Amino acid sequence: MEKVVEIETPTFGILNGRDCIYINSVTQDNYGNLIFKGEINGNLADKIKNDKWFPYTLTFHRVITYFCCELDTYENIDNYGYLDYSDFNVIENSKWLADFPIREDFDKSIYKHYQLFTYDYVYNIIAVSFDISSN
Repeated sequence: MEKVVEIETPTFGILNGRDCIYINSVTQDNYGNLIFKGEINGNLADKIKNDKWFPYTLTFHRVITYFCCELDTYENIDNYGYLDYSDFNVIENSKWLADFPIREDFDKSIYKHYQLFTYDYVYNIIAVSFDISSN
C-alpha cells in the first residue's frame, strides 16, 4: 500500500500550504537533473515561520520520468489522494514506480517517487535523489 511521507528539508523543514512554493524556472539538463528555482514563503516553512520569501534551488538527480499537472486539475484525478499532506513528499511503495517500465540495465531499487506541490502545478518525479539549497 502506498504511503505518503512528508520530507523535512534541512533549511526549511516541512513545507505546507498552497502559497508556500513558487517556481520561477524548471530546467532539465544533459545529466538527468531536473532543477527548480523559485521562492519559498517563510511563513509556511516550519523551521522558519518568518514573513519573508527565500530563494531556493531544488535539484532532482538521475530523473527518469516526471509528470506535471495544473493543481486544480490534479485535484480531480481519482488516483491521487495525497492532497492532505505537505507540499514536498516521497511516496513509499509507489504503484507508479512499481509499474513503470524502467529499462533492464537500470537498478529500479535506487529510484524514489517524489511529489512536489507548487502554487500552480503538481509534479510527480521518479529520481534517485534530490538536494535543496537556499540561494
